[in-house]
Amino acid sequence: MNVRFAERSTLRAVRAYRDTESSNAEGSPPITFDLSSNELALPPLPSVLAGIEKGFPQLARYPDPTARDLTAEIARHLCVSAEELAVGPGSAGVLQQLLLALCGKGDEVVYAWPGFDAYPLLVAISGAISVHAPLTVSGGHDLDEIRTRVSARTKVVILCSPHNPTGVTIDHGELHSFLNSLPDHVVTVLDEAYVEFDRGSDPAGTPVLLREHSNTVVLRTFSKAYGLAGLRVGYAAGPRQVMAAVRKAAIPFGVTRFAERAAILSLRSEVELLERLAAVAAAREELTAGLRELRLPVLSSRANFVWLPLAWAAESFARAAATAGIKVRAYPGHGARISVGEAEAHRTLLTALDRRDHGDAF
Repeated sequence: MNVRFAERSTLRAVRAYRDTESSNAEGSPPITFDLSSNELALPPLPSVLAGIEKGFPQLARYPDPTARDLTAEIARHLCVSAEELAVGPGSAGVLQQLLLALCGKGDEVVYAWPGFDAYPLLVAISGAISVHAPLTVSGGHDLDEIRTRVSARTKVVILCSPHNPTGVTIDHGELHSFLNSLPDHVVTVLDEAYVEFDRGSDPAGTPVLLREHSNTVVLRTFSKAYGLAGLRVGYAAGPRQVMAAVRKAAIPFGVTRFAERAAILSLRSEVELLERLAAVAAAREELTAGLRELRLPVLSSRANFVWLPLAWAAESFARAAATAGIKVRAYPGHGARISVGEAEAHRTLLTALDRRDHGDAF
């Protein structure tokens, strides 16, 4: 029996998120270390693990649909009001809520490419059209080029800092100038999923930025630095009117009781977090140095991953890593991204790359 339906036109050109990925192909070596998803190699903070165990008896109960306690905790953390916040299942979930609330058929969303590979799908789900702008040769946002792509049809501009997949941040002064140049009908989303790893500088997404630029939304997550990727919890901060619309687009009970409790405890565990961030930064610099010793191009990163601008050699590099049991992410035509992982994973990868025939090009 043939079933006819009208699929949203913007979805026809995109695939389900990572549906083309497969487990190991027949005959290929097993994957020992997955360095492809920017997951933290460490477990959640000890105080967080201890705290969420107390919630097991409440598994039969729905969570608070408004995540009221977490919203209040984030409000204190950012020095904003609860009305300026929206909480959801990961920053990707909150971004989807925002796009659904603001965009529709014929609208456009502008962002740099390569970028977070969920952006095209999330834009398509909203009915809008993705408009890509190339990165600079140094892996950063070309804000002038992005600005040229903003039109009367543009509803949202997404900026990611530190950028995924390059790890490059946006200069604060250039960011303010860019935001001032945008027309009033455009909302800018500053995706700061990796901001905690940018040590040594104040993040751009502070209350000052939100006060000075009324059409700006800051997006953050507990998946990365806090090690809660499996619990799916993130949030956005921005204008009250926009956040009210974002909350309306939320899936009911999208933030579980465990996720809410873990996120609250994470925000209260700053000392533990700082120790963790120092360890990740040290491992990132060691991995960068090891790759450079092999004469591989590596950008300086402010995130928990490193980027190799290998252009069309990215796929062969990923295959070389896979032969050693290491999964990395290739962006064909652009480069390869390696998540910061365990010391053993780094040693295994560097050893395998060093053993390759140096006449082989990546």
